[in-house]
Amino acid sequence: MNIGTLSVLGTGIGGFLSPAIVLRPPWLTDMGFTSGALVQVLPESGGLFFILCDENIRRYSELLQVTEEKDGELITVDCCGRRGMRMEIGSYCIRNAGLDIGDNLIVQYEYGLIRVRKLPEQLGPLENEF
Repeated sequence: MNIGTLSVLGTGIGGFLSPAIVLRPPWLTDMGFTSGALVQVLPESGGLFFILCDENIRRYSELLQVTEEKDGELITVDCCGRRGMRMEIGSYCIRNAGLDIGDNLIVQYEYGLIRVRKLPEQLGPLENEF
């Protein structure tokens, strides 16, 4: 398992900020998260799971239903040209995980799975690696 850090960003227009997590690490493709790949994002207390759904999907509607029942979201990996692959998750799932703008996160990753967990506030601000 590999480890890194990042923070929950604030995005928005006109002073209305919403929490967002943007993953744009160089290892994303190596972990199976290629352009257009379907990813299930599930909240857990103080964190999120990003699960690659590239195989054994019988029906999209069933996957969507199970994901929504768990207060999660389905997203896709986007290609950003020379900047590589990227995944972004918005406020709904982030808030369901108990996260907010400015929270420092630890990222644990392996093939097909990324786990994001909140770090203790005593650590202070961290530099985003991703």
